[in-house]
Order: sequence, then C-alpha cells, then structure tokens
Amino acid sequence: MTIKHSVYKLQLIDPFGIARSTRTEIDVVHINIDGGIGESSPSKYYGETVDTVRQNLDKISNKVGTDFEFIEDKVEEIKKLLPENASSTLAAIDTALYDIFCKRLNIPLYKLIGVNPDKCPKSSFTIGIDTIDVMLKKVDKAAQYPILKIKLGRDSNGDMKVMKAIREKTNKTLRVDANGGWTYEEAVKCIDFLADLNIEFVEQPLERGDIEGLKKLYKVSKLPIILDENIRVNTDIPKCAGFCHGINIKLMKCGGITEARRMIATARAFGLKIMIGCMIESSVAVTAASHLGPLVDYLDLDGHILVSNDPYVGMIFKDGKPIIPNKPGISVEPRA
Repeated sequence: MTIKHSVYKLQLIDPFGIARSTRTEIDVVHINIDGGIGESSPSKYYGETVDTVRQNLDKISNKVGTDFEFIEDKVEEIKKLLPENASSTLAAIDTALYDIFCKRLNIPLYKLIGVNPDKCPKSSFTIGIDTIDVMLKKVDKAAQYPILKIKLGRDSNGDMKVMKAIREKTNKTLRVDANGGWTYEEAVKCIDFLADLNIEFVEQPLERGDIEGLKKLYKVSKLPIILDENIRVNTDIPKCAGFCHGINIKLMKCGGITEARRMIATARAFGLKIMIGCMIESSVAVTAASHLGPLVDYLDLDGHILVSNDPYVGMIFKDGKPIIPNKPGISVEPRA
C-alpha cells in the first residue's frame, strides 16, 4: 500500500474561538490510497501535529499490503503500527479504505453501512467565542441554520451575558459547548442560568479527566450533559456512562469510521444519546462522518462550511439537514 499525502491549509471565514484557543487557519493532511481519499485534521490537544501525521504515514506506507477487502482487519493491522496518539492519522487511512472499497462496489458508504441518508438529523452551526457584538453578528449570518451551538468556557460571567443576548435575539434551538472551560462551581451556576433560557444541552462542561466533578455535576445538572473530550474510543464509554447523558464522536478523535461504529453500538447499549461532531475539516472528513448520521441523535458537522477554501465538494446542507451525494465511496470529489 502506497500512501500519497499532502498538507493543505484551511482558511477560516471568521476567527474560531473555543475555551482553549482562537484559530484563523488549520493545517490538514489529505491522503490518497489507490484512489481512496482520506483526511487528517490533527490536534495538539490529542498529541498530534501535521509533522507527526506525515511521519507516521511515511513509516507505514510500505508496510501494509494491498488487500482492502476486510477493512476492520486492515485497520487493526495498521493501528498496531502506529503510536497511541495517532488517531487522526488512523482516521485518514480508515476513511480512504472505505472510500476505495465502496468505489470498487460502485456504492456510496451509507449503502455499505445500510442506512437511509434521508434520516440524518439536522446539524448545528457553531458560533465561536468572541465579543458579544461579534457573536450576535455571527448569529445573524447563520440565519439559514435552525440549530446553533455556542462556544463558551473562557469567562463564566461573560458566558451568561452572551447567552442571554443570543436568546433574546433568536428562538432557535441552542446548544452550548464549554470545551472543558468551567470549574464545577462555574458549571453549576451557568447550567442553572442556561436552563432558564431553554438550552437543549451542555457539552463538556468540565475539564477532561475531572471525573469526580462530573459525578457531582450529573446529580444536580438541570440540563443534559454531553461528553466530548472525556470520550475518545469505545472503551471510554463504560467509564463515563453513569454520569453523562450522551457522547460526542469525532473521526479525528477516535480513529475513523470503524471505531465510530463501535462507539455507536456501545453508547446505545448504555442508553446514551449520540452526537457525531468534527474538527475544522474539509468536505472529505465531514462528508465521511455524515454517512453515520442516520445512526445518531445529534449532528455537529459544520467544519467544512466554516472555511473559505474547501478543496473538495461533498455533503451540503438544506435547512440544516445534510444532503449526501449519491456517489460511490465517501461521496466527495475535488472542487473544480
């Protein structure tokens, strides 16, 4: 197996702020395996950079054969050749394998999975952290999207002010993501306030690893808690199932479609709600993830529409609902 790869810089339309940082551009790595397309959007938070991705791809490129018929076996084989903190690298390879396999069958990925793309839930559109005035302007610009996810977590008092202003401006479905930016005391205060604003749920209120805080918060929270940073792979789910209401699965975080499907099955076994999310990504990774949409409760697949120079064309939105092209593979093609 020869893995061709190239680095591409995604330019964000607006500065994108979360609790930990603000970005204006993101480097991603696109790969090609015998015509199968994949993407890595590495995160230092999870121990990856563009350089580590490229090094890992070079290291394994000639160590795996060309038989792609049994994708799960192939993914497990590749996983053993990669370091533990190489989830986005694995996700790129995993996606490319599904893409080439489905292209050979001349079917879109959702048909291989056996799901109806019309049953995808609507996706949220993310409003990054900024001043109140700027965030309100972003809400205006997102008029076509019926669900908004608001990034919070840098200043709990400011978070409540901005959410009050946004709720006064719109009656849309609102979700909140603190990206682990609150302390336990701040989370209790903010969630009490947000519950009165009819917020749908709060995502990752506490820092990753604060299990004792989550246990306490779960008992008093007036809103459902969705965990993101705490949950990377399926074996993390049983450890947290007793003190959350749902999980956020990301291909870059878990290692691709193979592991995402395992996570969906595990989460359902524990009675949890499921979201499919994304990093800042092009249409390659976002469209690949959208094929899993009919299996989950919530979608947050807007990474490709937050950038101005997406080099691929794939899934689009109509009134917030994903429309997946009926094309072989993961259903993307280079932008003309």
